[in-house]
Amino acid sequence: MKLTQAQLNSYAKNGYLVVENLVAPQELQTLRERIDEIQEGRASAQSKNFVTNFEPGEGGTAVAAKPILRKLSSLAPNDAFFRSIATKAAILDCVAQLTGNAARILLYSDQAFLKPAFHGTEKPLHQDNSYFKVEPMDGGVTCWMAIDDATVENGCMNYIPGSHKLGLVPHKAIKDTPHLTPEGTFGAEVPVPIPAGACIFHHLLSLHSSKANNSPKSRRAWALHYVNAAAKCPARDYAEMIPAR
Repeated sequence: MKLTQAQLNSYAKNGYLVVENLVAPQELQTLRERIDEIQEGRASAQSKNFVTNFEPGEGGTAVAAKPILRKLSSLAPNDAFFRSIATKAAILDCVAQLTGNAARILLYSDQAFLKPAFHGTEKPLHQDNSYFKVEPMDGGVTCWMAIDDATVENGCMNYIPGSHKLGLVPHKAIKDTPHLTPEGTFGAEVPVPIPAGACIFHHLLSLHSSKANNSPKSRRAWALHYVNAAAKCPARDYAEMIPAR
């Protein structure tokens, strides 16, 4: 898949780019079914290697039949189907063009964010590279894939356009959470709702967040973090990464 010059210009200006129809309806259905299997304890023994994080507080009636999972990590390394989606040519073509037309791409990490109806909590404003420390900072990109329609009501992504041009800003830890968030103010956040099957590619320095899900509809998404093989990744062992192509 070749991005247009207009798309490349938009990414350079705003620090993020929406590309629709990258995941087919049947693939989306299988992704939903696999996540349900994991939530309900029906997944294979490989699921023991998935990293799980739970929503704070007790479950309510909207999700009473399932554990209230907030996040699943390391899906692609431990499941062939998830890996097949993470290595789709159309996605990797976009990644290559946005990270300098790299010939070799590695999957740095992956995280499924599960905002259950009425229970999905917010993700504070942050830059991905405050965690990853990839150098050069345009040597990686995040592909945020909507598994369900992501709307303003159920917690779609929000961005501060052009914030990737600020460089890495100082972050502070939020007490009693695993989250980092920047100190200071940086402009208005813009909600970016997208349909299921679409992806948002964002720069590792783009300031972004997602709000709480206060709607009756779930908002499942999968964040795939890629780097080109020339990048330096001091926060992660190259041996643990998946060669995507």
